[in-house]
Amino acid sequence: MALSAGMIARLTEELSSTLTGGRIDKIQQPEQDLLLLTVRSAGENRRLLIRAAGPNARIHLTAQNYENPAAAPMFCMLLRKHLTGARILQARQPGGDRLIVFALESRNELGDRADLQLAVELLGRAANVILIDGEGRILDCLRRIPPNDRGGRALLPGLRYELPERPETALRPASEELLPEGSISAFLDARYARQEKEELRRRRSQELVKSVRRMRDRQERKLALQREELRRTENMEDVRREAELLQANLYCVRRGDRVLECQNYYLDDQPIIRIGLDPTRTPQQNLAARFKEYRKLKGAREHLGALITDGGHQLDYLNSVLDELNRAETERDLEEIRAELQRTGILKAPRQRKTSKQRPTEPMRFESADGFTVLVGRNNAQNDELTLRTARRTDYWLHVKELHGSHVILCCEGREPSETALRYAAELAAYYSQARNSGRTAVDCTMVRHVKKPSGALPGRVIYTDYQTLIVQAGEMQ
Repeated sequence: MALSAGMIARLTEELSSTLTGGRIDKIQQPEQDLLLLTVRSAGENRRLLIRAAGPNARIHLTAQNYENPAAAPMFCMLLRKHLTGARILQARQPGGDRLIVFALESRNELGDRADLQLAVELLGRAANVILIDGEGRILDCLRRIPPNDRGGRALLPGLRYELPERPETALRPASEELLPEGSISAFLDARYARQEKEELRRRRSQELVKSVRRMRDRQERKLALQREELRRTENMEDVRREAELLQANLYCVRRGDRVLECQNYYLDDQPIIRIGLDPTRTPQQNLAARFKEYRKLKGAREHLGALITDGGHQLDYLNSVLDELNRAETERDLEEIRAELQRTGILKAPRQRKTSKQRPTEPMRFESADGFTVLVGRNNAQNDELTLRTARRTDYWLHVKELHGSHVILCCEGREPSETALRYAAELAAYYSQARNSGRTAVDCTMVRHVKKPSGALPGRVIYTDYQTLIVQAGEMQ
C-alpha cells in the first residue's frame, strides 16, 4: 500500500529532527530501485532506506540488512561522487504532496561549497529519486523519463527540475490518518520487512517450483522416449527365431538371394515363412547380421528396463518434492528442500564461502487427545531422518496410500497405541499429503520395524510390509 501524504508529513518531521546536521558516510544500491544512505547524526549511524518501486515506494530509517551487488550501479556511483560527506540541512515536503526533498551541503572537486537537493518522489509507479544541483537542474535520476513519455514531465540530466503536479483530489491531513503513536520509521520498517520477507519467500518458492517442475517435465519426456524405444524391442524374439531358421537353412541360401522361404518349425503347423536377405552379402554375413541385430535388441531391452526403472523412481521423487514445496510454509522449509536437491545432485550447489552450518529444523510435533506424541516430517530428508533414525522400532509409521506425503510417527514409548491416537496420526498423514483436500483417504499404518529403505534409494522412498489401512477424512486438521 502506497504511503499517504499524511504519513509522509509525519515521516518528514521525524527524519528532519533525526537527520538534520547529519553527514552522509555511505551510499549503497542493493537493488535496482533500493537505496541505502548511512548517515552519521548525533553520534549514531542511522540507515535511511529509499524504495522507489510501485506500491512499496517509501522512505524511512531501517535496521534491515541487504546484500550489495558485486559492482555498484551507475546512479549509485554518481550519488557517491556528489553526496559522500555531504551534510543534511533540511527535509521538507513541498506542497504537502507525496515527496520529500532533502537540502544538502556538499563540496565539489575544488573543495568549494556545493548546494544540492535530493528529491524522493513516492508517487506509486512514477516513484523516483532525483539529484538536483544548486541551480535547480537535474544531475541525474534513478529513472530517466524522456519528453512526452506517457504525457508526463521529462526527467533527464540537464533539465530544470519541476515539482510533480498535485492530484485534483484533496489529500487528507495527517490528523485524519490512522497513524502509530511511536516511531513512524520503526513501524514502517517492521511492516515492510515482514511483507518483503514473505514476498521473497513466495518468489523463491515459485522459482524452486518452476525449476523442479521443469526437471519433472524433462524426466517425463525422457521416460516416454525410453518406453517408445523399449516398445521397438518387442520383436526381439521374432528376430532370434528368424536367425535360427536362417542358420538351419543356410545351405539353401546363395549370394544374391533376396528372400529365403522355409518352414517355421516353431509353430505346430510349420507354415512357410519368408525371411528377407541382403543380396550384397554372403549367406554367412546375412546370418551374422541377423544374430547381431538380436543381440543389440536384447542388450537394449535390458539396458532400457534399468533406465526406465531408475527414471520412474526419479520422476516419483520429483513429484514428491513438488508436493513438499506446495506445503512449505517458511523460508527455512524452502532452504532445506533446496539443500536436499543439491545433495542428491538434482540442483547444482552454488559456490560460496564456508559458513556455520545451520541446525536442521525439527519435525512438526502434535499430541493426541489421550497424550500420544505424533511427529510429522517436513520434507524428504527429514522423513528419512524421522523414520530411520529418530523413531523407535516399536513406534508406528503412517503414510498416505499410494500418494506423496509426509512420514508420520506415532511415538508409543512402550505402550499399545489407542484407537484415538492411531486415527489422529492417520488424519495428520492425510492432511500433510497430496490428499489434503480429497475427503475420505486411505492411510497405511505399520510398526517402524517393518519399514526399510532400499539401497541407493532417493530421499523419502521406503518399502514396508505387515501394514493395515485406515480410512480417514482428509482436510480436517486445523
